[in-house]
Amino acid sequence: MLDLIKKAIGIDSGAEAPAVRDEKKAELLAAVILLEAAQSDYDCSGDEVLHVVETISSMFQLPREYVEELLEFARCERGKTTDIYHYTRQVNERMSRDEKLSILEAVWRIIYVDGQIDKHEEHFARKLSNLLWLEHKDFIDAKLKARPK
Repeated sequence: MLDLIKKAIGIDSGAEAPAVRDEKKAELLAAVILLEAAQSDYDCSGDEVLHVVETISSMFQLPREYVEELLEFARCERGKTTDIYHYTRQVNERMSRDEKLSILEAVWRIIYVDGQIDKHEEHFARKLSNLLWLEHKDFIDAKLKARPK
């Protein structure tokens, strides 16, 4: 499965259509960012990881097994860089404003999973919002929309 993921996102010289590679790349980028959100408070719980799996699965209509493999690959990819900028730059190149807003809202839902907002989590969400070229209003709207009722 990891070979399929590598091929789909263009790491391997696969023969898949560019549109498919772009979609698979978007899946990987979202996975990296959501994992980073789950780990931003230095305490990544099983509930947070489960929420990341469910979010990616729902966001891209993917089977859970595929998402779990994708997250393993995302962990490996994330370990190759020192900051999130590398990934947000690619998000800005590939995704619409609405897609970026969906990612920011998903980040907030992950932050809310444990029932508290850690200062590192809030800092990550704010940094992400800026790196995705979103406005402060978008940051607040995503936070409020994701807040548990």
